[in-house]
Amino acid sequence: MGSTSIEWTDRTWNPVTGCTKVSPGCAHCYAETIAKRLWSTSYSPVACEVGDPREAVRDAARVHLLGNSGQPGLRFREFTDVRTHEDRLLAPLSWRKPARIFVNSMSDLFHEDVPDPFILGVMDVIRQCPRHTFQVLTKRPARMRDLMSRLRFDYTGDGRMWLADAVALDRDRQPISFARLLKNLWLGVSVENQHFADERIPLLLRTPAAVRFISAEPLLGGIDVARFLDCGWGCRDNAAEKHTLDWVIVGGESGPQARACDVAWVRSIVQQCRAAGVAVFAKQLGARPYVDEDLGGGRYREARDRSGYELALKDRKGGDPVEWPEDLRVREFPPPAPVEALA
Repeated sequence: MGSTSIEWTDRTWNPVTGCTKVSPGCAHCYAETIAKRLWSTSYSPVACEVGDPREAVRDAARVHLLGNSGQPGLRFREFTDVRTHEDRLLAPLSWRKPARIFVNSMSDLFHEDVPDPFILGVMDVIRQCPRHTFQVLTKRPARMRDLMSRLRFDYTGDGRMWLADAVALDRDRQPISFARLLKNLWLGVSVENQHFADERIPLLLRTPAAVRFISAEPLLGGIDVARFLDCGWGCRDNAAEKHTLDWVIVGGESGPQARACDVAWVRSIVQQCRAAGVAVFAKQLGARPYVDEDLGGGRYREARDRSGYELALKDRKGGDPVEWPEDLRVREFPPPAPVEALA
């Protein structure tokens, strides 16, 4: 937890670790890969439930390193074992230098196994750190919308936070929520293709936040996001729905099992954002970017499992903009949201 190589953030903060797969974008989860490599020596073994098909811990030497004695009925922690870490909650309070902080790079804050009170604790730390910008990504936007819409704060008392039983409305029919005060909170959803963009983005746009963004990574197909970037989607009779995306991250998949990414998909998203005046951050082309034709220069090879040609890039994840077509070399951040936009 701390420094990171993720280009669109400065640090990571993991008060929750572990997750479960919910869509195709999760298939080759980088966080799960890290967990498989490190968690066996970082966390205490977990008690196997009766009938658990997973093998109990048998490596006495490794168990000893964890302070255990090879007791039967134990197994090493797996990525699907979601845990909250109270001891990590206050970490950002000690980080003095202002930073963009990615919340839960090793989990999903709105996972069903994360209790509501713990999420409130995370939000309270965000409230206490106005010098930082907190970036939250989820594949569970329905729960995020529900919790953030009901979040309340006691202005005059002891700063207590709670979840209202229902969404209260002010005179302008706008949701009254504590999220309006969190000018340093950016909320986003991960979308890998058109289906999940259409499913998750509308829920995000109905969620109170200072900045709303998407991460189209790993990009597994072309996505039409134009209607979420301007008034075409948000202009409706209900004022609470007059929201559009503020930022778009796009990138192909990396890793040894990476699925191919058509450079045209990335280009389309960049062009849609440029046309709408929305900040876009091209993170990477992925480990297997491909184009329809060989453009010469010795940079292309025939694709393994499809028609077209893969780009032969030096950077293993296709993350060096110097190797990209010039029109894709764009890494922008959204401007701060005006107070009146925090609804």
